Amino acid sequence: MHGPADAEKFLVWCLDHGFQGVVPARTPRPFHWAGLRSVLAELPVQVPAVRVGGLLEVADLPEAGICSSQKGEQAQSFKHIEDCVALAHHLGCPRVILEPGVAQISGEDGEVDLGDSDWSADAAQSQFARRQSVIDAALDRACRFFFRLCGAFPDTEFCLTGSRHVFGLGEPRSLAAIFEDLPSRKLRYWHDAPVAARRAELFGTEQGEWLENFTNQFSGMTLGDTSAGRMYLPPGAGGVDYPLLGAYRLRSSGAMLAVIELDPGVDSGELPGVSAYLDKFGL
Repeated sequence: MHGPADAEKFLVWCLDHGFQGVVPARTPRPFHWAGLRSVLAELPVQVPAVRVGGLLEVADLPEAGICSSQKGEQAQSFKHIEDCVALAHHLGCPRVILEPGVAQISGEDGEVDLGDSDWSADAAQSQFARRQSVIDAALDRACRFFFRLCGAFPDTEFCLTGSRHVFGLGEPRSLAAIFEDLPSRKLRYWHDAPVAARRAELFGTEQGEWLENFTNQFSGMTLGDTSAGRMYLPPGAGGVDYPLLGAYRLRSSGAMLAVIELDPGVDSGELPGVSAYLDKFGL
């Protein structure tokens, strides 16, 4: 959203701003991601992962049907993921990032987007309690779904990430249950720093808990910030613990993938400052 719409110009723009690669995802402005293939051979740009949904998608999340009791909704989510796997293979990419589904709640959903600024801690806890009442069934369906998904695409690394949706399974306890149930499957963890910070504000989940719990599954991280309910602000603008992330990356073995994701409303003029800020923490 911050660069040119033309594939070649977009990759040149990324290089000019100091980026080494790009992660295709659904965006408010349509972009022909498959068209990057012909340009990738000519430019030193990596595509380390493809993301199933867009970060702004909450109520209409493509992965929502993973935990559905309806076979049609599960099939729809499977098709969305299958399309992303096909794009990843087309671009020579080994990873697909996705949220692990949304628990089905009886009655009206109510407010679900943790990125809205008018949440109170009590309201968030109340909504989360509704999720907890059906979490066992949701986890059972999610594990069955991922067992089938990993079996269908054994060469793809599926990276489960944090949920912006209040009923989402992308939080430490549910993710731990999925990894424990499917230890032999090619499932990894992708840290979403703004989501972790927002969930710390509303639910008290420590940001470091995500990192410590999934060290053995860790694949990469999405960087941004959150403040007053707004998410994917420039790093350093809010509550994300960047000294913690920097220290974690330093003590981690091997290279760690890090992707910057900014809300479309953030001006591209912020990018030089973003790079300078992240450099301070080795990110």
